[in-house]
Amino acid sequence: MDHIGIGMVGYGMIGRVHCLGYRELSILYPRQLPDIHLAAVCTRHAETAQSAVQEAGFQAWYTNIDKLLEDEAVNIIDCTVPNDAHHAVIKKALQAGKHVYCDKPLALDATQAGDLVQAAEKAGVQVGMTFNYRFLPAIMRAHEIIQAGELGEIYTFRADYLHSGYQNPSRPMSWRLRKEQAGGGALVDLGSHVIDLVRHLLGEVEALHCTMRTFIKERPAYPGAAQMEDVLVDDAAWLKARLRNGAEGSLHVTRFATGAQDDLSIEIYGRLGGLRFNLMNLNWLYWYDARRPEGPTGGERGWTRIETVQRYPGASGLPPRAPVGWSRTHAENQYAFLRALHLGRPCSPNIMDGYINHLVIEAAYKSAKTGDWVSMPER
Repeated sequence: MDHIGIGMVGYGMIGRVHCLGYRELSILYPRQLPDIHLAAVCTRHAETAQSAVQEAGFQAWYTNIDKLLEDEAVNIIDCTVPNDAHHAVIKKALQAGKHVYCDKPLALDATQAGDLVQAAEKAGVQVGMTFNYRFLPAIMRAHEIIQAGELGEIYTFRADYLHSGYQNPSRPMSWRLRKEQAGGGALVDLGSHVIDLVRHLLGEVEALHCTMRTFIKERPAYPGAAQMEDVLVDDAAWLKARLRNGAEGSLHVTRFATGAQDDLSIEIYGRLGGLRFNLMNLNWLYWYDARRPEGPTGGERGWTRIETVQRYPGASGLPPRAPVGWSRTHAENQYAFLRALHLGRPCSPNIMDGYINHLVIEAAYKSAKTGDWVSMPER
């Protein structure tokens, strides 16, 4: 690629985060990528698109995606619209021969996601996924430890993602609370991240069992409305999962954890040791190495706190000792995608990661409906 021209579809909170990432990359990784241009933005309303031009520095704006795709300066589409619009946007981009970077989830459901996999293969272009928690230095170090066999055989794990903010029954409906727009509730919104982390660190899910709850079953249809609307998505979900490597564990997601902010945590226990991580303490990874000598008064056993902070191999501009932040994980996710395109390599995380994520979510909803364990389909 001799240039990178970003065409962004949507400009909400996550669109702004992606813009920050693109603007940082030339400083974080000088001369590692072609020049990055925020070539154009497309939103439903002209006022929003014009604001994006002023705030982020896009060179052009549109309210029609076909016009965006005709813009010769655009060779990558960044999809940041609500879930129900992903399939149409990505399908059009693929048919136009554009690479795509998509914020999770890939689509509304597994059927749409599978269709996009076929479309990407036919078009011969790549689709990168935003699973930004892979790009925390602590998670990167955890991946190294596990891949090196330092934990030995993995026995069990626990992954939780806790949010608050939905426990007020007066909070009105939004697209995240409508099944036809979001595809699901907390399991889609938060569960997609923990599912990806479990797959990334430990391997594929073989079978699962899921229960879920909707705590508040109706809400005001819009702010200040007397009219109520039924809530048909999950507020919390609990999964038991068996992995193909024999490990068993649990995943828990909720948007009703009063007092929680962005509490993503994961614990992994193997024959030779264990790992712990919490997003609210994101600059550190905790490692217990059972191979260290044990003596009458404790020896050298104990949990070691590893200072992962902002250690990104090959990066410059910010000192490795500096605390890492959430937005940096997005920039690193974007860099991995763009670097792969530039070098002509497969990107990771990619469209298959997005598709498999949907298959796990679909199996969880099936289990919650039937009460049975559900095996993952063969691919």
